[in-house]
Amino acid sequence: MVLPAMSNMLKTMLRVLLSAGLFLLTSGAHSAPTISVSLTGSAQASTDSETNRFGCNDKIYASINVEELASGEHQLTADWIDPTGKTREHIDYPFSGAGTTRITIWLKLHPPKGSTLFGFFNPSMGMEDFIGNWQLAVRIDGDAKLDVPFEVVC
Repeated sequence: MVLPAMSNMLKTMLRVLLSAGLFLLTSGAHSAPTISVSLTGSAQASTDSETNRFGCNDKIYASINVEELASGEHQLTADWIDPTGKTREHIDYPFSGAGTTRITIWLKLHPPKGSTLFGFFNPSMGMEDFIGNWQLAVRIDGDAKLDVPFEVVC
């Protein structure tokens, strides 16, 4: 038989233990931020200019929107991966922020030396490795990741 005073004390201890357990479960947990990316051929990104197809001489802009970002220091990494699987450009960008942040990065394709001489007759001359399906791999703090496919045509 449990005395009423002991019963209240047990209930209080149980509440304290449950509260402590919930605190420990949630204190170290954080959700990964949400990433969205818009690709355009212009630094002035808008939904009207969004595309996933670019020419060999285009400058490709990626407007990266990060939401639900915890307050503090963060690291953006981005890899522009060509159709052969080679990383053509790697970006490491440290930044501070909280909530919602927008970061714009870009890639300019440069034809190999000597290919511009005949480029007038054949714009894809020397650009064979660039033509096809590309991937932009974006990561925030190593937690959140988004792969964005796009195509380069000549």
